[in-house]
Formats: sequence, C-alpha cells, structure tokens
Amino acid sequence: MKKHNQDAYVKALERRLAATEEENKLLKLKAEAFETAIQIAEKQFQIPILKKSGTKQSTN
Repeated sequence: MKKHNQDAYVKALERRLAATEEENKLLKLKAEAFETAIQIAEKQFQIPILKKSGTKQSTN
C-alpha cells in the first residue's frame, strides 16, 4: 500500500508541474504582448512610456 501512495503522490506532483509549466508559458506570452503593446504605443504616440534603466525617479 505504501508504494501505491508514493505513486499517487508522484503522479500528483507531475500534474502540478505540468500545470505550473503551462501557467508559466501563458504568463511569458502575456508579458510579451504587453511589451509589444507598449512599444507600439510609444512609436504611435511618440511618448516614452517605459522607464529607461539607470534613470532616477524625481522627488517632487
């Protein structure tokens, strides 16, 4: 019976891993879509949207 419990546990972990990998894939696609939308908006409206690296935030 102990072996059966281990097998069930391993199967559950494999399903969880597959679901997590699928979620990761979708989140990467979503991030890429947002980045593309921002790049298009910056070009179309000619305004900077993303903060450039290395710049400091103003203290107003």
